[in-house]
Amino acid sequence: MAKIYEALEYMQHAKRGSPQAKKSDVPPPPVSSSPHQLQSEIEGEMVRLYQNLHASLSDVTKKVVLFVGSRQGEGTSTIVREFAKVVASRFDRSVVLLDANPYDAVQHLSFDVKPNVGWADVMLTGKPLDTALYRIAGTNLFVSPMCVNSNVPPQIPNALAWEAFLGKLKERFDLVLIDSPPATIYPDGLSVVNKVDGVVLVVAAEDTRWPVAESVKDHITRSGGRLLGMVFNKRRFYIPEFIYRRL
Repeated sequence: MAKIYEALEYMQHAKRGSPQAKKSDVPPPPVSSSPHQLQSEIEGEMVRLYQNLHASLSDVTKKVVLFVGSRQGEGTSTIVREFAKVVASRFDRSVVLLDANPYDAVQHLSFDVKPNVGWADVMLTGKPLDTALYRIAGTNLFVSPMCVNSNVPPQIPNALAWEAFLGKLKERFDLVLIDSPPATIYPDGLSVVNKVDGVVLVVAAEDTRWPVAESVKDHITRSGGRLLGMVFNKRRFYIPEFIYRRL
């Protein structure tokens, strides 16, 4: 995914018109790539990712997949969000995106959703499932934050609550995606890896130290999780000068 994350971040900040989106903070996309070309590249990457996941979980009809990075800034939330949008639009699948970060939920903000109930409230208090599902207009994509008030993070649901909750979601949706917080910051997020059908580990290429990623990988497998693979985000391809001169 060469520079896909940087391009997405640039486009997102530009769309919001954020004063914090300075040139030094968010690298612009390559000059040779138009917004349409960038979007096509992004969709192509997400299509290939879906095809790989579908092949890996060919024995599972309704799938639950958890995306996690080892640390902050690896682009996990960006990757899973774009993946959710492409699967819902290109493959006409019903998708729900659960934001599992109790301290820094971002998915509902990206879709301009103003939630009143989080999915943890459904699990812990028995509130109706529909109250925590927010449909993105004109799509088969739903988003749900873990909690509404990040100042009061909810209690971690137990295993039985997770099984019942995911069972209800699989009755409603073709694909359940969980955006897990970074494993080194919020290790409790990995406590459910044995309750999902598969896990995707997002790694920032040339940035994340391999021993850190390896430790998270081992934690996933030791906890009974099924690691489907790794997404190497923010890759950079270096072109030898003698080739560059001929471009």
